[in-house]
Amino acid sequence: MMQILPLAVAFAFVASAGVEGATPRKRGTATQERTSPSQAAQEQDEFRACDVAVREFVQGRKEAAALAVREVRVDSLRMTLNFVHPYGESGDTPPNLAFTRGESIEERRKALSEAKQRARMLAEAAKAGFVWYVIVLRKEGSPSEERRSPASAQATDGRPSSADAIVMASIEGRCITVSQYEAIPFNSLSEELRQVLGQRGLEAAPAEALPQSPPS
Repeated sequence: MMQILPLAVAFAFVASAGVEGATPRKRGTATQERTSPSQAAQEQDEFRACDVAVREFVQGRKEAAALAVREVRVDSLRMTLNFVHPYGESGDTPPNLAFTRGESIEERRKALSEAKQRARMLAEAAKAGFVWYVIVLRKEGSPSEERRSPASAQATDGRPSSADAIVMASIEGRCITVSQYEAIPFNSLSEELRQVLGQRGLEAAPAEALPQSPPS
């Protein structure tokens, strides 16, 4: 009897501790239930406010990538931007000449100041990981290549011909399209970026595949 009593007391202590420990977990579950699923999904998505826009641009294609922009290089003299990602650079954007449209020098200076402020915001957003360079490959024979000759499309059917890219930024809870790049030559992409896009072992230049003319 002296051995059974301590075991019974120990069991009662463990059971009471388990009940007390279960109460905070129940409160935590109730707190989680008050968080809407849409809010939780938006907070956890890696592309923040651009979650939908990035995926719409890719449209499920395999030959696509969304790369975090590490740095925004601002040329304040020429009013251009260059977005640096892990596998290269986007290249300079067209110059932002909106400040030239003001009727007075004061209006042009104000517009110039606003453009420089937006560039600084983009640079800060890139440091925080809120800017993405999204790139998608084009293939020969696709609807976007209808203007090319059928013979050319047939000769290189299935090969990437060029790429389209877009730069998006999530700033203050809104998704902003910063710049677009169309018909980027496939040969201008780095070898590392081609591998990320699933294009390994492809020839760098189509001209190298052309047969050499016999010597005269």
